[in-house]
Amino acid sequence: MDIEVYNKLKEIQKEYTGQIFGQICQNLLALAFAEKFSSENVEVSNVEGIDIIIKDKNNMYAIEVKTTSGEKIGFKKKDFDGLKKFQKQEYKPILAVLKLNNGTRGWIFHNAERFYHLKNNLSVNYLYTDDEYKELVCEIQKIFEDKVNCFYQCILNEGSKYLTNLLRQKGLK
Repeated sequence: MDIEVYNKLKEIQKEYTGQIFGQICQNLLALAFAEKFSSENVEVSNVEGIDIIIKDKNNMYAIEVKTTSGEKIGFKKKDFDGLKKFQKQEYKPILAVLKLNNGTRGWIFHNAERFYHLKNNLSVNYLYTDDEYKELVCEIQKIFEDKVNCFYQCILNEGSKYLTNLLRQKGLK
């Protein structure tokens, strides 16, 4: 991750902590996916443990998004159940994690199937981007960073409301 983007995210995190900051990162990620796959193929959802749904002619992803500055993320039953439900409909289940600390790597896209047997918190230090998602995560990371740079001041001023309104304008929420 670009150091300027990292610093902007840390400033946003100082202003908007916890779940609000997580929602901001999730919305920025959704906007990045909408740019890559076009808005009509992306849905932002907060039901059944799925945060972002992508369906176009070549790709079907169900994505659970987590953001942390710590060592662990919560991966709860609703997350498992939602991902499993979409997997039965042939969506690829992805756990998207943004870990913000001095050694941050940016977004990690991990096959969520590997965590179905776990019923608790996950250590983010052992997560990595699966080979099948490396190209996708590189593209999305760049778009995500562009979105952070573009909307930084508006997010600082208005918080998640700004991005929620932007998502609605694009028909994503």
